[in-house]
Amino acid sequence: MTARAETLIELLITQLVQQAPALAPHVIEELTTALRANGAPLALSIAIVVELVAAEKVDAGIALPALAMACGTLVDPRLTEREREAARFEIETLLPVPEKLVQLSRGPRPLP
Repeated sequence: MTARAETLIELLITQLVQQAPALAPHVIEELTTALRANGAPLALSIAIVVELVAAEKVDAGIALPALAMACGTLVDPRLTEREREAARFEIETLLPVPEKLVQLSRGPRPLP
């Protein structure tokens, strides 16, 4: 990843955090485009959660601080792949659980 791409990702996530709760669609689009262009597993996970925040499927107040930290991890050249993988795991915990899994976790349904 180029220094310009790293700077762009940090700039855009900072804009989202500062502008919250208003989320500018053009910032969302630019950020997800830059993250997908990066292609790293962490970048792709961040892009998915950013899109879910924009669609109001994930709470921005909860997700944005974690997304900002994950973006920082993504672009920090001092960090290892192990640290990036840990950040990816943390970000993916923000993904919504499909309803079928929620039903399974509640146990069997009562008989009619």
